[in-house]
Amino acid sequence: MNQKYDYNKNKNKFTKEMINDTLKYQKQYGFKIGENNVAHNNESDAFRHTYMQSILSKRHGILPAKIVSSGHEYIGTLKKQDPRESNMDLWNNNQGQQIYNEICKEYPKFKSLPETQQKDIIAQKVVQRMKSGQLITGLDDPRQFKDYQKLPFTPTRGVGAVWNNGSPTGFASAIDNQLQNDQSEFYGYTNPLTGSNKIYTREDVGNMSPEEFANNEKEIDAQIKAFNGMMPTNGDLHREALSGGDVVYVNSYTRSDGTEVKGYYRSR
Repeated sequence: MNQKYDYNKNKNKFTKEMINDTLKYQKQYGFKIGENNVAHNNESDAFRHTYMQSILSKRHGILPAKIVSSGHEYIGTLKKQDPRESNMDLWNNNQGQQIYNEICKEYPKFKSLPETQQKDIIAQKVVQRMKSGQLITGLDDPRQFKDYQKLPFTPTRGVGAVWNNGSPTGFASAIDNQLQNDQSEFYGYTNPLTGSNKIYTREDVGNMSPEEFANNEKEIDAQIKAFNGMMPTNGDLHREALSGGDVVYVNSYTRSDGTEVKGYYRSR
């Protein structure tokens, strides 16, 4: 019997599991990962979504996996996510569901295997598809996902759609709750003094020279006040970025005038 899946209850634990597995297999297979180990719109991101959907399909069934992934991407549109990101994620989610179907045919007793062996088989098949070009590994890929899963509700206004006296019901209600729970304190953050969406971390401030700190002190103070006295660590924002959350990591770069800009985190 399929396990009962409670997205909100299990999300943090499952996300951590998928992040750890992605990093494990990235070291094993060497697929590309972003600066500071960020899996976002790259090969590691493609692996994570594909692998995750195979795992969800195994644990809860393909239809629930499709519904969860479609709902998640719908929430992404509400957060004004780049539509190319949704296309990439939906494409790779579908690949993961196909992989699980393929595995069930090749391994009739797959679910009786040790979980580590199950994961190794899934990961190997994901990497095979990546190497053969079946996954979308970047936003410039022109392929478009067409096989949309019809949700058990029709979006109309607000969040959800099957409205009863103005309130979402059924799965639409779960999506409404998920959206609220998914938004961290970093979502949509802009510095109240400068309007910048850059987020300073404890490590950033600790590594500043006295001159750098003096130049940025007012902006840092404004951020601390905005976060009610809290200063996030690199680890805090790293987890948010890896999970496709409310922050992204901007790689270091050199401006046209030759000024080097260190990598940093910013809100979506």
